[in-house]
Amino acid sequence: MASLLRLTHLAISDDDEEEDYDVEDPDFAPPTHNLDIPGPSDMGPSAKRRCMQPAVLQVDDDDDDDDDDDDGNNEQPALQAKRPTKPRKSAARPTTWHKADLENTELPEYQHSPPDYIETPFQYFTRYFGPEIVTHITYQTNFTDINTTFTTNENEIMTFLSILMYMGISELPAVEDYWAMETRVPQVANLMSSKRFRLLKRVVHFNDNTELPGSIDRFFKIRPLFIFLNSAFRREPQTPKQSVDEVMVAYKGKTAGNLRQYIKTKPDKWGFKLFSRASVDGFIHDMVLYQGKTTLEAHSVPLTPEQQAMGATSQIVSVLASTMSSPSTTAIFADNFFTSLELVRYLRDQNCRYTGTARDNRIGKPPLKSIKEMEKKAVSRGTCDYIMSDDGILAVRWKDNRMVSLLSTDMGVEPMSSVIRYCSETKTKEPVSCPAVIRTYNANMGGIDKSDMLVHLYRTPMKSKRWYMRMFAYAIDVSLTNAWIMYRRDCKALGVNGVPLKSFRI
Repeated sequence: MASLLRLTHLAISDDDEEEDYDVEDPDFAPPTHNLDIPGPSDMGPSAKRRCMQPAVLQVDDDDDDDDDDDDGNNEQPALQAKRPTKPRKSAARPTTWHKADLENTELPEYQHSPPDYIETPFQYFTRYFGPEIVTHITYQTNFTDINTTFTTNENEIMTFLSILMYMGISELPAVEDYWAMETRVPQVANLMSSKRFRLLKRVVHFNDNTELPGSIDRFFKIRPLFIFLNSAFRREPQTPKQSVDEVMVAYKGKTAGNLRQYIKTKPDKWGFKLFSRASVDGFIHDMVLYQGKTTLEAHSVPLTPEQQAMGATSQIVSVLASTMSSPSTTAIFADNFFTSLELVRYLRDQNCRYTGTARDNRIGKPPLKSIKEMEKKAVSRGTCDYIMSDDGILAVRWKDNRMVSLLSTDMGVEPMSSVIRYCSETKTKEPVSCPAVIRTYNANMGGIDKSDMLVHLYRTPMKSKRWYMRMFAYAIDVSLTNAWIMYRRDCKALGVNGVPLKSFRI
């Protein structure tokens, strides 16, 4: 982003660049609790600042080394925090089923309001990663309890951010290469000295460490950034079709303990897990940071008593849905990790539609043809069975390469269409009958994956022993991606051609 790169670095004097500092980094290991964290694919139900003596900081050459290969067992210190007792689940509502299809009523199409003019990439970015975030980072960095001698300002933090963003589209093997004589990158080296950049990267802070003891928030170090971003993302117009899915922020280090999760189906299999809600075009509107049993206790949106009685994955979707601007004109799509009969029923009571693939033990035992019966060779691919509950929830079972079960309050089976599938017996591609609800699900479930793809195109490099710096890099990237998507919406509304994401970041 050219306007970012042209920002002056007012507080970066030659004297600052030559200063040498030396302290221990207290953020090497994050806070944690002695919690039993469920696996990623089996989530069960579920002051005043201290005055300190001036210290001297030094930028060690190995400070930027990643801890991915660290064999040490850096267990996190336990924090004692009493969790409130979870309300006892109420008895499941009895369900009566009858043979009927769901009547299709289309949601209104999303109409983007055209702006008066197209803003600059810098202006789009600061809609989300705005001045209040920069001011917060500056304040916390200046007054962090590890030192009383280091100072920075908003202009320098913006310059620091612009360098990180440029590194995302021009990545070199080592940070020092941007300043080395043979590989010098003037867009970076002319803005800040290598020593000053590494010092900022070492001491930048996002929260008040004096408030850490006793906190149940295991993402305490980075939480304020995501509170700011969620607030900004929720303000933007939302498309009628929203998807909920998991996001992985890549991290293979050891210092984060069991905050690091594993999901084999994701491009980044190891990392920090987030639950996100997105529009069809990939705009992320809301995020929940996963930290085990206390995930939603640390989240900024409180649970209602009805939500507290739900299973853990149902709670996640219900919380993400609670921040939507217009639930009555919105349909949510999610996969079988989240879908359950109690969730679909809860959202329907909130006038919000839902469609999701489902595990067979979560759909309330509707009298559909059994999986064993439909898997017989005599049953052709494309065979579909469906039934509806007395309160308007459609259960569908469809035979594709594998059996697929869905619950929906948004779309019915009719009109049937066809999809092309490869037949191993005839060695040809053949049409297979496909229900409308399946087609609608496939068309609207990819918002999170699209955002992931855009983030991975030009990912901000962030090697650091402080585990939460990876989350800081993701906060920058998701803000840039959302800014570019909103920019593209505006360009389309005005009928002008937009620039690609790479040019938008410069």
